[in-house]
Formats: sequence, C-alpha cells, structure tokens
Amino acid sequence: MRSSGRSFAWCLLLLAMACAPAGRAPAEEASWPLPQSVLFSQAFGSGVTVTPPDGPVALSGVEIGKLGVPSGRIVACDPFICDGAEAFSRRVPAGKFPVQLAMAKLPHDERVAFARILFADRPAVRWEMALRPGQTLQDLQPGYIHGYGVDTGTGAFMDAATRTSYLAATADEAATMRLVDALNNAPSGSRAWLLRPYGHANVAMFSSGWGDGFYASYFGLDSAGRVVALVTDFGVVEWRAGK
Repeated sequence: MRSSGRSFAWCLLLLAMACAPAGRAPAEEASWPLPQSVLFSQAFGSGVTVTPPDGPVALSGVEIGKLGVPSGRIVACDPFICDGAEAFSRRVPAGKFPVQLAMAKLPHDERVAFARILFADRPAVRWEMALRPGQTLQDLQPGYIHGYGVDTGTGAFMDAATRTSYLAATADEAATMRLVDALNNAPSGSRAWLLRPYGHANVAMFSSGWGDGFYASYFGLDSAGRVVALVTDFGVVEWRAGK
C-alpha cells in the first residue's frame, strides 16, 4: 500500500497534463478504421492520417530512448501504482530496445496514442493480446480486454527484474515528488515522457492517451512466432480486428 503522499503527487501530475498542441507536417492519409496490424505498424512511422467521423487524426512516431530488458519479462503498468503488477507470461529477448511513442495530432491537442517496445526490425504478421499468468482470452466477455488500470495519467514499461529496484527507489513521498517534477518538466503537458535508471536497467514512462483508463497491450509476432514488438493501446484511435 502506498502512502497518502502518493495521492497528492498523482494530483499534481494530473493537473500538469494539460492540452499541448504542436505542429507537424501533413501526413499520408489512410482509410478508417485501419486493421490492427496495419495501424500498429504505420502509427510509429513518419506520418499517416486516419479520418474518423469526428475529424482527421495525424499519427507519427518518436523514439524516446532504449529500455533495458535483463530478464526478458516485461511489466506494463501505471508506474505510480505498480506494486502488485505482474510481468506478462510471454517472454521477450533480453537486451536494450527502442521505446517509441505514436503521437496523435488532433485539431487542438496532441496525445500519446500508442507506446511500443521494438524488439526486432521484422514485420509482425499477427498480434495477440498480452496476458499475465492465469489470464486467458476465453474468459473475456465480448468487448472486454485484459490490461492495466491507470489512475495518474501515466503508463510505463519496465523489466520485471527492474521493478523491485524502482519500487524501493520511489517508496517515499520525496522521491515520488522528484519523479513527478521530472515528468512535469518533460517535453510538454499531455505528451510527456521520461526514461530513468533503476538498478541495472531503467523504466520508461509516458502520458497515457486521454489519461486515466484501462489499457491493453499486444505482442506482435513474426512469421516464425517470434516476438518483434509490444504495443500498448491507449484508446485514442479506433482500429478493427483482422488484416
């Protein structure tokens, strides 16, 4: 259980997530909604625009640094409430891998639509929902997902071996406040991100789409069934199942 100081810090972080529009070059236009496999690939590129009924959304990728993955077991969570977060069941390669954000440029705002760890520069031929031990797709009702809850407007990726060091380093209110300040001073408002070292690796943190919610992650697999990417979808852009 976290101290009450965490709640105060969360409030400061949420207040800082204000609208922050930013200009980008026109992107290539695409039909809407795109298939999941197409969108998860194109969203992190140089630019694509989808056109939902409420107006166009331009997507483009930005790399924020490399994540250390010493154990090959990834935890995706709200970094301020990740005490009990388990790693996904599927293992990934060990090493250091780029963390990329797909930015959605809206008429008066810009949001993090997707976050990705890129494990290999090979195309993903299929995507599967990332599951934790004990979870199955069969136990989901139609329209439901497995994922993680966000209460501070922030998502994160970390290796399971790093989580213990991270929790120990951020256990007190002062450490939490320093982390909140760093996030608030990172790029800007509703599209902040930060990589911080903990233990022998690091933690990647980033704004979570519209803020609080419940978000699923998906493993991209190549034709041999090897993991090439892990994407968290923050619900900013709709996609359709199938190729």
